[in-house]
Formats: sequence, C-alpha cells, structure tokens
Amino acid sequence: MELKVVDTKPGLTHISLTGKLDVEGEGQIGRHFEQLTSGASKPTVVDMSNVTYLASLGIRLLFTCAKSLAAEGKKMVVVNPQPMVEETLRTSGTAHLIPIARDVQEAFSILGT
Repeated sequence: MELKVVDTKPGLTHISLTGKLDVEGEGQIGRHFEQLTSGASKPTVVDMSNVTYLASLGIRLLFTCAKSLAAEGKKMVVVNPQPMVEETLRTSGTAHLIPIARDVQEAFSILGT
C-alpha cells in the first residue's frame, strides 16, 4: 500500500492511496494516515481511485479517522473509488459518514473549499 500527500490547498489534507487496503496495507500506512487526517484536524480528501481492495481493517481506519474529524466539525471525502471498493464502502455503511465524490472538484465542493 502506498500513501502520497497531494499538495493542493492550504487548510486541507489531500491523500492519494494505491494498492490493497487490507491487513498488510493498513499496517504499512495506518499510523501515517491517522497523523495526516485526525491528527491534523483538517478537511480531508482521500483519492481511492487506485485502491484495488478494501478489507474490514481498512474500513475501520477510514471510519475511525472520519469520525474523529467529524467530532471536530471537519469532513472526509473519498474520491473515485473503484466499483468493488465503492460497493464495500456503501454496504458497510461507511458512505453515510464519508461522502463519495466522482472527482476532486466535487470533493472540494462537498467540503466547501
């Protein structure tokens, strides 16, 4: 699993993920993801267009960080997940807390930035 920080706008965290967000992938990026999201307490865009698999531990990571942000009045938005990943987000109920956007501009709009 690879995590890249995309520099776009001040006051916003924009992350791009690549690979499988399973047990191994969460172990590789989990702490860094938490620091960048809930630790930074900024609205967050997570580009998941290159995530090929999302397991329950990955859902937990996303949900926990989004819940922490929501407690501070901030939002997390997932951008362009692959169909299987999007289905997992919707089926698990995670999409109720973390909106899904088709592109970065829609994510910025959802975040009000």
